[in-house]
Amino acid sequence: MIEHKIVVLGAMGAGKSTLVRAVAGGTVIDTDVLNTDTSSSKLATTVAMDYGDVNLPNGDRLRLYGTPGQERFSFIWPVLLQGARGVVILADASSPDVVNELDCYLRVLREHAHNVPAVVGVSKFDLTPEVDLDGCQIRVQALAGRPLPVVPFDARSEDAVMMLMDVLMGEVEAAAFVEEHV
Repeated sequence: MIEHKIVVLGAMGAGKSTLVRAVAGGTVIDTDVLNTDTSSSKLATTVAMDYGDVNLPNGDRLRLYGTPGQERFSFIWPVLLQGARGVVILADASSPDVVNELDCYLRVLREHAHNVPAVVGVSKFDLTPEVDLDGCQIRVQALAGRPLPVVPFDARSEDAVMMLMDVLMGEVEAAAFVEEHV
């Protein structure tokens, strides 16, 4: 049995908690509290982490850790990244500056999980389809220091979330294969 620790990073409102709930179903522990950040219309926000646990059909186990999105809680991000086998970074396409918003999360990935397989999910793409995914891909690669898949998805759609997770797990399996054969 392999345990896959997956960490989900991204700004407040990008869909981290929604993604963890979609993958883990009803078995989620969250630390949501009343949101006091007046720059966001969200009623609640995560202050420590969301945690979901899934037993996979092949006997492996998926442990999902959704990080708090506000930078004031950034001290917990490196702690949660320790031992991660994969990272999902979520970007909110409806944000006025979606690519620059990714910068702090890609920096954390570079500094604390550089060789960990990762994928960037662009949520709320349905609200702003004019977002330049090719430009986003180029900028993400420059900021991450390596190529990362950039995938538009809807965090409210279980199928879209599972597709994003399939992309990540493909990256995890490829990294494991290379590690085993090099």
